Amino acid sequence: MPELPEVETVRRKLEKKIVGRQIIKVKVLEEKQFFGDPEAIIGRKIKSLWRRAKILVIDIDGLSLLVHLKMTGQIIYLSKGKGLVSVGHPLPFSTDQLPNKTTRIIIDLDDGGKIFFNDLRKFGWLKLLTQKEVKKELSKFGPEPLKKAFTQKYLANKLGQTKREVKTVLLDQSVIAGIGNIYANEVLFRAGINPRRQANSLSDREITKLYQAIRKILSKAIDYGGTSAADQAYVQPDASPGQYQEKLKVYQRDGQKCYRCGGIIKRFKQGSRSTFWCPGCQGTAKNSKTITEN
Repeated sequence: MPELPEVETVRRKLEKKIVGRQIIKVKVLEEKQFFGDPEAIIGRKIKSLWRRAKILVIDIDGLSLLVHLKMTGQIIYLSKGKGLVSVGHPLPFSTDQLPNKTTRIIIDLDDGGKIFFNDLRKFGWLKLLTQKEVKKELSKFGPEPLKKAFTQKYLANKLGQTKREVKTVLLDQSVIAGIGNIYANEVLFRAGINPRRQANSLSDREITKLYQAIRKILSKAIDYGGTSAADQAYVQPDASPGQYQEKLKVYQRDGQKCYRCGGIIKRFKQGSRSTFWCPGCQGTAKNSKTITEN
């Protein structure tokens, strides 16, 4: 599932193609994946694109279309007489095959461009909401980790209030918006903190390291266009892969040597997700080690 850096990359690249365009037709091929009346946006212009957590928000003349790619969702922009732009998961089909068997929704624009929403597993969705409904829909999320509202003091307070494992807290969207399994693993490695550590056991110094790691890694991942990891297969809007997978230190590297200490990266199940960590660099569940990294 695309996380904050991937969806932010989607937003930045896609807005250049569709902002200012008028919607002239909407074809819903899978009704359960479109919530609302598609006819309501015909004739309206796309005003802006923004992101909240892992959700892309497309503002359309007083209404908003929320897009969640979930596991296998993909947005493809096809301009008239030009190549395509693919957003989300990989595009295994040529332009001659659009729409294809995974296409669920098609939006036609006034310049001849088309937006295709493809989703193999049908977990993704589009929701058409009023401004009031958008506010309610997004109110469940915690602060954006790259915004001013996300402070070290806020993080310390949240961690200090729970005995949950620290990785579980990082994945809690009501605490921090947009962090998923890739970046939770990478953040904890950079901070030198064991994923199983009880959140309220972290020292002030460890919290400082964790806070800095969150902001550093997410910012860097955006700069690199996101992560195209083996189980994500995410691509940028020009159909090229992200580049941050080349910077990953532990995620999906189980059985390989740690770049820092030379030990072996381990993997275990934590809840319903796989956790990747280095025993040599991240200590035990009772204590952690500090890592200095540029």
